[in-house]
Order: sequence, then C-alpha cells, then structure tokens
Amino acid sequence: MSSPLRILQICHKPPRPAVDGGCMAMDSLTTGLLEEGHRVKVLTLHTHKHPFSETDVTPAYLEATECEAVFAETELNLRDAFGHVVTGESYHLSRFHVPEMERAIEDNLREHVFDVVILESLFTTSYIPAIRRLSDAELVLRAHNVEHQLWQEVSAGMGQGPKKWLLDLFQNKLHDEEVRITGEVDAIVAITAKDAQWFEHAMASQRQDVEGRVTSVPFGLDVEGRKHDCIQQPPTTVLHLGAMDWTPNVQGVTWLKDEVWPGVHLALPQTELLLAGRNMPESWASQPDEGIRMLGEVESAEDTYDTPCAVVVPLHAGSGMRVKLAEALASGRPVITTSKGMEGLALTHEEHLIVANTTEEMQAALIRVLKDESLALKLGENGRAWALEHLGHRASARTLIQHLQTWVSA
Repeated sequence: MSSPLRILQICHKPPRPAVDGGCMAMDSLTTGLLEEGHRVKVLTLHTHKHPFSETDVTPAYLEATECEAVFAETELNLRDAFGHVVTGESYHLSRFHVPEMERAIEDNLREHVFDVVILESLFTTSYIPAIRRLSDAELVLRAHNVEHQLWQEVSAGMGQGPKKWLLDLFQNKLHDEEVRITGEVDAIVAITAKDAQWFEHAMASQRQDVEGRVTSVPFGLDVEGRKHDCIQQPPTTVLHLGAMDWTPNVQGVTWLKDEVWPGVHLALPQTELLLAGRNMPESWASQPDEGIRMLGEVESAEDTYDTPCAVVVPLHAGSGMRVKLAEALASGRPVITTSKGMEGLALTHEEHLIVANTTEEMQAALIRVLKDESLALKLGENGRAWALEHLGHRASARTLIQHLQTWVSA
C-alpha cells in the first residue's frame, strides 16, 4: 500500500456546516480522504454568506483537519465591479483574494510539506503564485462547475438591463480566466465527465502534456446511512429544497411556482408545493389558496427529504452536479427534474427519475407521479439503488486517490 498522502485542501467557503451542495461536495471529499487514511489540512475562506464558527462543527472534525478559516468580504460592490470592467480583471475571482488568506497559505507551506494542494473551485486559484513560490506539491483544481458557462446560462434567463450587461462582461472575463488557469495547475478533477471534456480541451490550448491530467470524479454521500424510512410511502406533497442565494435556484423556482404549479394545483387542489431553503426572497410568501407553503430554512435536509414527498429540481442553468438531486435519490424519493438538473448523473428517464423540460411537460410529470403510486414507489426504490451503487463518498475518494498518487509519482 502506498504511503498516506499529505493534502492541503483550500476551500472558497467552509465545508462545514454543509449548508449547500458545494459545501457538501467539499466535505464529502475530506471525509472520504480521511477515512482512507490520508492526512488532510483544511484551509477555508468564510464570508457573510457562508460564515464559519467552531461551535457549528464537531471537535473531532477540527482535530482531524486542523481547520483554519479566514474571513473575506465578497458582497457585490458596484463601484468595485465597474472598476474591474475598466482594468480588465475578473471581479468574480478577485472578490475571493484577501491578503490574510495568502499569509495563511504561506504560513502552512513554510511549516508543513504537502504532496498535493487541492484548490476547491476556480475561486481559490488566485493563490496559485503564493503556492508555487513555497511548494513543489502537485497542484490540483477541483472544478465544481464550468463557471463561465453557469453564468452565461444565468444571463440568458435575464431581461435586458444594466445587471445583465455587467454579468455578460463578467462571464466573458471569467471564460478567459478559466482557460488561462488550466495552464497554471498540474491537473484538474471535474465533478462530471461533460465538464472534464471542456477542461481537457481548454488545457490542450495552454500546454502540451495534457494526457491523463484531466479526469472526472463525482462527489459522494453517506448513502447507506441516509434516512429513508418513507421509501414505501407514495408522495402527497411536492418539495423543492435549495439555497435561494444561488441565482439558478431562484430562476428555476420562480418558473416552478409561477408557471408550472398553477396547472398542477388546478388538477390536484389538495396537494401542496413546499419550498424549503435558506435566504428565501422577502417577497415570497405562503399562498394557501394556491397550494404553496414556504418552509424557509430547515433544520435538517435529511429529515425534510425523508417525508412522503416528490422532489422537484427545476433547474435550467448550471454545470457540475446537483447535490440536492443526489440527496433525494439517496432518501428514496421520486424525483422530477430537467435535463439540466440531472447533468453529471448517469440516470435513466422513467427508470430512476422523470425528466421534464417545458412547462407542460413538468406539469404532466408532477401530476403523473402524484397520481400513480406504483410509479412513484418504483422511482424511489430505483433511485436509491442507483445511489447506493454510484455515490458512496469513500468510493469517490478512492477513485480520486488513484489519480492523485499517479500525478504525485509522475
């Protein structure tokens, strides 16, 4: 057996508490690497949007990871944003670069030797020069999304105006940075095979030695330990659970409640649409007459999924992999989503979930799953079986470790 790897994991937001899919993806990797016997030091930024408090995580986690957190002010500042338009820099990336984080990285690299430095997402790549000055570690970008494509799709769903104009400028600069960064790292691990293809093509435009340097490894979950007590109960409600401070979620749920749900409510007036997640827009409120109930932030996503519900993931933007969809599968719930929502997961329409892209298709799919108990139960059972086979976090970590050891030994 090879020696344990010494890994520095640099995160753009705290993996714990796992308040959204990105946090869960980072935490799952940390957990899997530790369980496989490797050493992982976690160094993370935290923000107003994603704060960090030691009281929110277990002492065992803090001890195992020696977790350090550095605050960054990432709130949108229009003056700074327009300033970056003038200078040609990417405002999306510069918000995550703070001197305190650079010093923390340098201090860790002076005090410890690492075999691998994992950069979680494009938003930590501004620290590459500091890492290169002090370390010969293999530098690996873990790409949660193809970021410029995500924001391109968000912009496409917006009306004309200053915000769309500015976002278009930002995503163009983000594209250029994303391509450039592929030439600055040693290897790239994407969440999905589709994203890996884009990164491999981009890296080939920047350097010669691309073969074997880009791969895809899906995130993992503790599927076996996931609560699924309600797997034999057909759905009586429709649930969407997702953070509402992420623009693709807001766009998707707006479409769901304003365009899709009225038709479902007309057909099934006793059925409720439950909208759960943190940072709900203030203008959104429960509408009992329309069958819409706002749950807001829930204490436990796992408990919320383990109820007699059908889970809907109405995304039309974003790359990477939808953690909330994977959670629903692991909980044994029937899932209805869009083609965009199931990207990155090798699932089969009508076997593991239902795919619906238009308003009419989504209405019909929701009504069908709510009326057909046998179909709903079949989807829930098949979805959980698929998750058990493909989404265990330890299995994902083992796959990544094989690549890391190859890259370190090269």
